[in-house]
Amino acid sequence: MFSMSSEKIAIKRKYLYGVDLMRLLFILGVLIIHTSTVFTYKFQVGSASFLTLGSFHMPMHFTRMGFMFISGLVLFLNSYNRPMHLIKFWKRRYFWVLIPYFFWNFIYHLVEHDFEKISTGNWWLQYWDLLIHGNGYYMYFLMVMLQLYLCYPLMRFLFKKTEGKHLIVFFCSIAIQLLITIFTKFILPHLATENWPYLFKSYGMFVLTYEGYFIAGALAGIHYSDVEKWIVSHIKQLFIATLIGIPTMVLYYFYNIYILKLSYNKAYEVHQPLIVVYALIVISNIFYVGYLYDRFVKNNKHPKLIAFVSKAQKIAFGLYLTQTIALSILRMMIIPIPNGSWYIWLIWPLATIFVIGFSGALCWILYNTPIAHYVIGRPLNKRGTNVRI
Repeated sequence: MFSMSSEKIAIKRKYLYGVDLMRLLFILGVLIIHTSTVFTYKFQVGSASFLTLGSFHMPMHFTRMGFMFISGLVLFLNSYNRPMHLIKFWKRRYFWVLIPYFFWNFIYHLVEHDFEKISTGNWWLQYWDLLIHGNGYYMYFLMVMLQLYLCYPLMRFLFKKTEGKHLIVFFCSIAIQLLITIFTKFILPHLATENWPYLFKSYGMFVLTYEGYFIAGALAGIHYSDVEKWIVSHIKQLFIATLIGIPTMVLYYFYNIYILKLSYNKAYEVHQPLIVVYALIVISNIFYVGYLYDRFVKNNKHPKLIAFVSKAQKIAFGLYLTQTIALSILRMMIIPIPNGSWYIWLIWPLATIFVIGFSGALCWILYNTPIAHYVIGRPLNKRGTNVRI
């Protein structure tokens, strides 16, 4: 694994359809877990139903980490062996992220607060606060991406200087990732962080909090064929590890609550040591699914399904950006439902389909609309093209 020098890899790669499917699956997973959060608080805090839905979050926590992984993979998949034009790289990347970042923060802030207050200085100060902190409306991911692009030349420099030793870099990055989660779980809550820099105390918005996943993804992009071969040859063990990992993560949630006496929110937080190992195992399984789908496309089986996935993956980023609209509508729709009602369990999966379907339909409209397509970070849909951003 990682034995091949990246300099020997052809600069022009074949198109990897499996990467598109992986990105889509991770995004859908994020929407599923966010929808479940809405329903969690329809039950009394601490009740059996509340804890059941809370424990569901734990085995789903590979989704955020998988999205970080795939972001690193896509970033380095085709760029690593090309000459680096840093200014051009930054202009392109920041263009497609900053427009959605400014737009959706503005729209969501406008809707949440009285429209008439937009003329006041306080409204704009609050909007500015959202922009510099990235802590509203699930915009933390975009904040992390902005930092990742800034770190790109440093990551590239590291990988170039460690050619032939990338496996060591991978294991070191995962070791550091484990140390970070140990620190944030067991040490940070007991420290006085009032005077700390914002990103240090709000570690969920800090790129270094996810460094292990970004580096793992970047190295997977650089050594895609080697990683693919290793995962295919070890998929049985990885699948068994996932089957063991799912109930383990559920038990881990109750361990956090009843043994460590953590708060409910802290108990299912994503930044935990065991989640690092579990997430990497599940990501490997999703990688294998991408491998199977890539072969599926090459064999030209079920072209309608392939066409659907091809369209859906193009708006994957938009699904993330517009989910707040669907989730807000959902919250209003379930207000009349009495808290703790048994049929909430029946509504939950239907609501999940609604959130995904509504966001998807809205994104498809935006994707096909001149000018509007910029707000979901995609170029205007041109039939017959297949461009990866």
